[in-house]
Amino acid sequence: MAKAKKKAGKARAAKRKPARKSRKTAAKRPARSAGGSAKRIAQLEAENRRLRDELAALQAERDQAPAGEPAPESEDRPPAVDY
Repeated sequence: MAKAKKKAGKARAAKRKPARKSRKTAAKRPARSAGGSAKRIAQLEAENRRLRDELAALQAERDQAPAGEPAPESEDRPPAVDY
């Protein structure tokens, strides 16, 4: 028995990849952990304010000391190391 010939039909076009999402659509989508990040941002901002206040207090303490006199050693700070 002879083999049947294949039909000479149209060849299928290769499947195309889906179009890439634009950056705008990716930016519009909310982040998964948006609720937790707001809490973390609030913590970091509070710490930032506290550190700025501490820095301002230390600068004021430095400005009050006479220029020729070394700064007094504080109990909560370790002594300075001379190299």
